[in-house]
Amino acid sequence: MKIQIAAVLLLSAGLATAAQLPATVPCEILIPVLDAGKTVVTAIAPDGRAYPVFRPAPAGKLVENIRTELGKSFAQQVLRLDRYARNLVAARPETARTLVEERLAAPMYLLMSAEEGGFARFGFWLEDAAATRKLVLSGYVDLVVSQNSVETGDFEEIFSHELGHLILKALTGGVGNGPSRKMHQSMSVTDYPTAFDEGYAEHFQPLARDATTNAYLRKLMSGVSATDFELFWLSAADGQLRTDGVKRNLFIHRKPLPAIALDPHPDMYRLFIDQETSTAFLPTELKNGQEMMASEGIIATLFYRIVNDDQLRKHYLEPSFYQRFLGGPVEAPAQAVTPYENVNLKLFAAMETLRSTERNRAPMINLVEQYAKLFPDEAKRIYAIFIETTWGATVSQQLASGLAHAAAEGARGDIAAFRQDHPFPLLDSTIAQVVERKIALDASLGSELWVANTAFKIAPTVWGTKRSEPLTMNLNTASVAEWMSVPGVDLRMARKIIAARDARGVFRSLDQLREAGVPSDVIARLREMQVAMAQLGDYKRE
Repeated sequence: MKIQIAAVLLLSAGLATAAQLPATVPCEILIPVLDAGKTVVTAIAPDGRAYPVFRPAPAGKLVENIRTELGKSFAQQVLRLDRYARNLVAARPETARTLVEERLAAPMYLLMSAEEGGFARFGFWLEDAAATRKLVLSGYVDLVVSQNSVETGDFEEIFSHELGHLILKALTGGVGNGPSRKMHQSMSVTDYPTAFDEGYAEHFQPLARDATTNAYLRKLMSGVSATDFELFWLSAADGQLRTDGVKRNLFIHRKPLPAIALDPHPDMYRLFIDQETSTAFLPTELKNGQEMMASEGIIATLFYRIVNDDQLRKHYLEPSFYQRFLGGPVEAPAQAVTPYENVNLKLFAAMETLRSTERNRAPMINLVEQYAKLFPDEAKRIYAIFIETTWGATVSQQLASGLAHAAAEGARGDIAAFRQDHPFPLLDSTIAQVVERKIALDASLGSELWVANTAFKIAPTVWGTKRSEPLTMNLNTASVAEWMSVPGVDLRMARKIIAARDARGVFRSLDQLREAGVPSDVIARLREMQVAMAQLGDYKRE
């Protein structure tokens, strides 16, 4: 067997000689090379690492249909965004220029995987018909694809989602791992890095549905088809929330208490799972700022609103800004890139700066701050989108509480109270203060308080049966169910703790729990859990 080493550097792509991308950005379709035991073959690279071996997918009806979808659906738009991001990476001063032509020739790759799920991965051996292999150090989307997933539109959504992960990693170098061990879902609260990474990828899904011509998806969105029974299944309910919940900004609200919590002796793990998988939200109960920045559903809503904002879309910059993305002189930006692409390119420029910004801040806060710094003419608008979407929860507890009260008064139809108490002048003044840098966008966030409950194990997936991971939780985002997993904390105490936390905004230290009536022995146990958390560190997700 011949082995040819032809390294293609991370997420490289073709810089167009003209100042616009080709009409269709290509994506190569691959399949894994399997051994006699149906296991994916791997081979060792010169760096000593093992990479899987793939080959081009043979022609067939499914491959033909995939190519059609990649060329005409919203997935093609995301492929174009990926190419813009790659070109920006290639234009960095530190990028070596000796292998530019080879690096910029790599397409995006789709692996038709036999493994369940979808993943954004990096690096593989590409084997041709003569069994010659070359090492491709590039990103690829690893996805199970069937005729059914193409026909129902699932493919165009999930491909776009996973490609979003690769775009973000190319621009930022990766936002890092977080401490949460919980499964990420649109309706879950995890940690800042996980929520940012998944929320960015997730926001492509409602965009895909907005643009789709897929008959099944359009019928699903119209409500014509009976979907009640289909939504019994967790992934279907999560998928629907990624469109409906994102558009309606549902995720800023807290969930109701699961009924099982009222049992005299509830099954604590069942209570935890019921809380995590619930798709119900309370319209007058607001998450705090830390919960919001750790919610991928909220991050997805923020991105969805930003890229759909007419003011940000239509505000074009000087032609020189676009040259890095297009690889050549740009005379008329509005003719070279669409309004949707325009706002994305500005986001990409801000994302690229996250490589050197403060890592212990919420990445979404960093991104909005960097965008406002790079494009001061648009600062007021992007701050307004962020603050209005989050109801000011990261900036001002007074504003967030006022908006929550106004929502409750409006829901009751109490017009007198609504007129008297509504905080909309405070909303406007808060936005103005943030724009003028008199108050920070994260002024109300405070510090996270992470602990590891090593006595309460959870499964890496909510449907898993092997409970192998300790429940790690931020005491400032922990739900009633999570608090009740701590020995000595019952339902009454858990609700009392959260009420005290809401009154403060966040707990600044464990000592403040005493003022909430938490017994000394429970606080001592939480201190031990803090030590356990420090020993565990962050969690590397698949």
